[in-house]
This record gives sequence, C-alpha cells and structure tokens, in this order.
Amino acid sequence: MSLWLVKSAIATVAVIPVFIAIPYFRRNFGVDPLVYLCWYFTAAAISVATYLSLSGRANELIMPGPGVVAAIIAIGLTLGAIANGALFQAVIAAPNPGLPPVIYATSSMVIFVISIFLANSFPQIFVPATSDPLRLAGIILVIGGLFLLAGGAGSSSAN
Repeated sequence: MSLWLVKSAIATVAVIPVFIAIPYFRRNFGVDPLVYLCWYFTAAAISVATYLSLSGRANELIMPGPGVVAAIIAIGLTLGAIANGALFQAVIAAPNPGLPPVIYATSSMVIFVISIFLANSFPQIFVPATSDPLRLAGIILVIGGLFLLAGGAGSSSAN
C-alpha cells in the first residue's frame, strides 16, 4: 500500500472528531466555530513544529527566504482563512456536521484536474501528476457516494 494512501486514511480517521467537536463545543461551552478554528490550528502548528524538532528536522522550519515565507503566510491569511473559516461555520449551520466536509471534499476533483494541467503546462515548476481516467472516475464515484450518503439534493433535511 502506498504511503500517501496510508497517510490519507490516517488523516481521514483523525479529522472525524475535529468536525464532531465543533458543534459539541458550540452547544456545551458557547465556543464560536471561528474561535475553535484559531485554537485548533494553533495547537496543530505547535504539534507539528514539535514533531519536526523531536525528529531532528527543526531546521526545516527555517524557510529558504522571506519571499517563500511571505507567500505561505499570504495563502494562509487569505485562502486558508476563508476556506477553513467558512467550513467550520458551515458545520454549525448544517443539519448534520458531516455535510460540509462532503461538499468540501469535492475540491479533490478540481485539484486532480488542475494538477494535471499545471504539471503538463509547466513541468519545470510543478511535479508530475497522474492523469489516469480510472482515478478520476473513482474520485467522481466516491464524491457521488458521499453526496448520496449525506442526503443528496432531494433530501428535505439537507435544505
């Protein structure tokens, strides 16, 4: 089994309690999803930095230059904040906390297609990407299945 697949499975299992905790903390402690988001990502960043340090990789936290750091921070300040803020707030607003992650997961199909385009158009900048049509079909089937499990478009509880 490929390492990326194992790590994806671990991430899938580990993220489940993250989303279940959002409405729990809101209901029982009045924690706003955006406040939860701040503390969650602060703790995740500290944890990953500690892991890198303990595994002898602390020097990797020092980026190659201020431009690289600025670009990563800009992505986090804009797209990261918008995507995660909206997702964590949607978990509270949805009739089931599992629905927003299903919608969010559809981005994998777009990422799959764009990655192929970028790898083919700019091979000197982007790593090669597999363009196997069976993998794309698999992504579509999984997303379709998740959509149906979440209630589909016709469910009155999803409206």
